[in-house]
Amino acid sequence: MTSPSPIVACPRHPSVETALTCGRCETPICPQCLVHTPGGIRCPDCAKMKRLPMYTVGASHIARAVGAGLAVALPLGFLGAIILPPTGRASFFMLFFALLMGTGAGTLVAEAIYRASGGKRGPIIMGIAVASLVAAWGVRLVISGASIELGLRDLAGLAIVGFAVVAASNRLR
Repeated sequence: MTSPSPIVACPRHPSVETALTCGRCETPICPQCLVHTPGGIRCPDCAKMKRLPMYTVGASHIARAVGAGLAVALPLGFLGAIILPPTGRASFFMLFFALLMGTGAGTLVAEAIYRASGGKRGPIIMGIAVASLVAAWGVRLVISGASIELGLRDLAGLAIVGFAVVAASNRLR
């Protein structure tokens, strides 16, 4: 049978007595400073969980991701203007075609960004992918000579961007 833990003062809160200890370093901790982790209760020093390296993004990663995203997305916008110019009309065939084009474009942009950034992921990288895809939509409108108003009524174009954003976000999550 184990003996009960002695009651001592918490190092961070000397006026609080406690029998709890950190599961890693066995430092006394009080209920005010304990942190619940998957491995048990920890003191604040031991509980500091580091972010996974794939989600740690530096300025050079961002620069490479922006360059790769624009290098792939802008030519896709040019191709979109040639293959499917904005019309303001949509049919089932056009929306099905938008699904295929959007998922392909989103996956292509996401993969280029992922590789150029050294395998980085997360909200910042996803935002770069979304911005690149919206820029491609803008290039499609400019190349085809359409107005923003027509672009916002063009269901096929908006569907392409929507499907592309979903595909890229899922890849870079």
